[in-house]
Amino acid sequence: MKIDRVTRPCGLVEENRVKRIRNLRQFLMVCVMLCVPLTTAIAQTKPLAFSQGDRIVWLGDSITAAYTYGRYIETFFLLRRPDLDLTFVNAGIGGHSAFDGLNRLDRDVLVHRPTVVVINFGMNDAAYPLNSPHAALIKNVQAIIERLREAGVKRIIWVEPSPANIAGVASPSKLIDRQRQLERLVAAMQAEAVGADVLKVQWHQTLKNALALTASSQDIKLIPDRIHPSAIGHGLMAVEFLRQIGANLAPAVIQSNVSDRTVETEFLPAGANEKKALKFQTALTRGKGVSVDVGMALPPVPFVLSHAQVKSVASAELSALKSLVWRVSGLEAQASYHVMLDSVSVGRFTGEELARGVDVMQGAETRASLSAQARKDLEACSLKTGYSYVNDYDCLFDMIVKRDLLVAATRGDRMRDLPDFGVVGHSAYLTFMQSWMDSTNAAIDARAILMRKTPHVLSLNRAQ
Repeated sequence: MKIDRVTRPCGLVEENRVKRIRNLRQFLMVCVMLCVPLTTAIAQTKPLAFSQGDRIVWLGDSITAAYTYGRYIETFFLLRRPDLDLTFVNAGIGGHSAFDGLNRLDRDVLVHRPTVVVINFGMNDAAYPLNSPHAALIKNVQAIIERLREAGVKRIIWVEPSPANIAGVASPSKLIDRQRQLERLVAAMQAEAVGADVLKVQWHQTLKNALALTASSQDIKLIPDRIHPSAIGHGLMAVEFLRQIGANLAPAVIQSNVSDRTVETEFLPAGANEKKALKFQTALTRGKGVSVDVGMALPPVPFVLSHAQVKSVASAELSALKSLVWRVSGLEAQASYHVMLDSVSVGRFTGEELARGVDVMQGAETRASLSAQARKDLEACSLKTGYSYVNDYDCLFDMIVKRDLLVAATRGDRMRDLPDFGVVGHSAYLTFMQSWMDSTNAAIDARAILMRKTPHVLSLNRAQ
């Protein structure tokens, strides 16, 4: 390979790209992905709210019970921080208010010995008459917090309710009344004084902004039934939650510098040392291509693969998380190079384009979706072709779904009407199922650790 040591300084993003950037946060994230050195891209404003070995219980209504945002968040930590050894339990039940949550704390939450509890109510509370005990969201959450403190829970995360989708709804309407009440509850929650052990997560306004952006779209339905967010809505909720609890949302960036004899590569590693860039050198045989194993690097986490969906909600975080940017300096500026990620051909790029950085996940959304049966059979876990990082993500997500089916089968409220002899048998069944769930969690953790030890190879060759 002929080497022309051309290092392109990172300048301003081209004018036509700036026109496509919809807000300042997205502009800044693009600069981080393509321009900012790795050590600058890892700055965090607060310590992570989760600690080693934490047991996190999600307490909420049907939006929590759907466990989409929760699965996104759990998969994020499995991929990027497998060293934390976190355990997640879903205690969401459809139709419930904070009053219901308070009344089932012992049965559904404290039984799991949580160190962290996430509280997310409001959608149902806002539909009750004001004189109902179910309508007193703030009072009921205060009571929940006190009970959790008494039980020794060290961290409580109180999450705003998501909005109702009132676009196109004519007034007067119960749905409009519910949204007005939701906004009053959100304002009251924001004004409520809390202790240092309570962290508030705000995503109501973020979702309202996204609803406004997608109001005229025929393809993007953020809250299709007007109450429950879709997958893209849960993706927005997940990144807001992660950002506000101090998770490292730095984009996955690989920096390679090619000289006459070596390739020096730098990236942020997944795991406990994610804040310190890892550097290593590989030999370069003259006339041969560049090949770099980045299996240890901070991986992309593609909650959402569709560029159209991400663009429609103007989320810089979703865009950054689904990308893996490879910057290669030291190549001939005008020469053409064929880039591959494992067995996938990413495309052809000039040395100048590679110096600026290319997203090697850019074709991932064209990957044929797995069938429902394939996902049920965990086929993503054994795939050796296609976009490896998408396979990794799907494998863990699908394993979590199967585990959640076990959790749903043992939900405490399903044994309330059993006769005495049934309760005794059910107790033995619960003990067996808990053992099964523990082994399932261990298998998921082991798979996440194995993924970080599996080579993922970026390579390029000069195109003929």
